[in-house]
Amino acid sequence: MKKFNLILLCFLFSIQGIFAQSNTATKSLEINGVKLIHRPSVKGTVSMRTFIRGGVNNYSMDYQGVEELLLSMIAEGGPASMSKDEYQQRLEAIGASISSSTGYDYGNISLSSIKEYFNDALDIYLEAIANPALRQEDFELIQDRMLTNIRQSKTNPDAHLMSMAMSSTWKGTDYEKSPSGTEASIQNMSLDLIKRYYKTTFAKNKIFMVIVGDVRLERVKGYFDRTKISQLPEGNEANWFIVEGGLESGLNVEDRKIETNYIMGLFSAPVKGTEESVHNALAMSILGNRFFEELRTKRSLSYAPSASTTGYIARPMNRVYISTTDPEQSLEVMIDLINDVKTNGYEIKELEGTKQSFITNYYMGQETNASISMSLGISEIQGSWKNADKFTQRVLSTSVEDINAVIREYGEEIHWTYLGKEEVVKPKFFKQPVKQKKVKK
Repeated sequence: MKKFNLILLCFLFSIQGIFAQSNTATKSLEINGVKLIHRPSVKGTVSMRTFIRGGVNNYSMDYQGVEELLLSMIAEGGPASMSKDEYQQRLEAIGASISSSTGYDYGNISLSSIKEYFNDALDIYLEAIANPALRQEDFELIQDRMLTNIRQSKTNPDAHLMSMAMSSTWKGTDYEKSPSGTEASIQNMSLDLIKRYYKTTFAKNKIFMVIVGDVRLERVKGYFDRTKISQLPEGNEANWFIVEGGLESGLNVEDRKIETNYIMGLFSAPVKGTEESVHNALAMSILGNRFFEELRTKRSLSYAPSASTTGYIARPMNRVYISTTDPEQSLEVMIDLINDVKTNGYEIKELEGTKQSFITNYYMGQETNASISMSLGISEIQGSWKNADKFTQRVLSTSVEDINAVIREYGEEIHWTYLGKEEVVKPKFFKQPVKQKKVKK
């Protein structure tokens, strides 16, 4: 086993060296007032993303879902200079695709293209962003689809549980909003609202771009000049924030007559992009392994219990979850497991095994240019794209004292959410972890 671990680590270090060579060539520059991060790649594809900072902080409660609707219209409808059919046919002809996604902290419009036709794809992509069609028929089509998805999510226990947890845990904050909107907010939207939101959101101070691939930056600059990207307004910077003080304990229960009961607990986590956030991710991964072993393997209380950190940036948090027919016993075991690591700490062998899987999964996740461009963009939103290149070293340098300290510091107050038969639970079942216990080293 030790020989295998040594071989694996040597392999990982060799791969890290290969990645480091491309990482050192990464450039951050400004083209016509728009920040661009470029990482060269020898792969035959090119990935480009335009990130919009701010997420749910960009709009009011009444306009929940407006960014998702807008970005979907841009990605699916294309530029005003061509019909929708022409737009889609031209992309298909060159093997390119444009898509979008939104979340609590940012939105992005992505381009995927093979290298040979990147220039053609880039022309279409930049034109769609700088001069989108925003047609009434596209608005109505996407609006109807979003309403259908919202209604269907209410029938999905896991999706509804997460929605309940976020709105309850962060009530009164921007995170109470849903990036996908509510029935009321989506129904009340109009094409005029979408156009107004576009003008305030697509501004040089709110967006930045990432390109990963074998491209000539001089040529990219030329396309910036040719399209209306250079004419985007300066705009106001996104009102970015990182919550201070963390979340507070609480309980939200919704009665639903279903066979299995669903439980989620959220608690604070370190600021993303820091060394401590890496310690936290390792700590929660090990806790997740303990959850699986005890709750599923030994006690058969659930098929898929979990404990993990989340990707939320403005309000970092960890999550514990279980679906079970025995909520009382499940909650008791979950709290016991959390208390055990807070009091007694983790074992070195747990950490070493988790380190190896973390690094392996990280490099496997960096196999495509699309995943690399997303990683760079998220790291930039967290503070700096350079943090993406520090992940491996931060994992390797983490000690068992580090993960013990972080689980002790951030595992004190849990906000519980419950979806299921209300008659089988009592508030006293939803306990809080122990506080200020010294970790044994």
